[in-house]
Amino acid sequence: MKKNYLTKEGYDQLVQELNELKKIKLPSVLERLGEAKAMGDLSENFEYKSALEDKDFINSRIGEIETLIDDVEIIKEEASWGTKEKKNKSEKIVDYGSKVTVQMDDDDIYSITVVGTWETTMEFDKNFKTVKDSIKISLESPMGLAIKWKKSGDIVKMRLNNEKKEIRILDVK
Repeated sequence: MKKNYLTKEGYDQLVQELNELKKIKLPSVLERLGEAKAMGDLSENFEYKSALEDKDFINSRIGEIETLIDDVEIIKEEASWGTKEKKNKSEKIVDYGSKVTVQMDDDDIYSITVVGTWETTMEFDKNFKTVKDSIKISLESPMGLAIKWKKSGDIVKMRLNNEKKEIRILDVK
């Protein structure tokens, strides 16, 4: 079975969401379901159908989170497997938990954090431009695969939307 990689922060957020779903949202929707049943005829009862759909969604999300955290590996920020020995000098390489500064071939510089698939984000400002310091990518993403196990100073190429992009790794922390 494939491990699910999460940062401690991502893991904590999922546990918090799970607790909220189990202790607040599910009991609330079960109460709505009971009230809707009490109204009588269920065949044309919109509130009953809506509450039933909400209950199914919540139960599905609970199952998804429980499965995810059952086989989780927490990403360590200073992982020892994130370094490569070279001539008595330890150089950091891109791996889970790395904070990487890259320069794309369009000269834009991005700060990226490498996380597990479940935590990836791409935030945008009000003009729908990427917020360059809030990008979280997975090692399984096209960019993640291109920079995986590379170090500062390396230049890699990746294909994105049928175009080749060049990525210069400026720093790995």
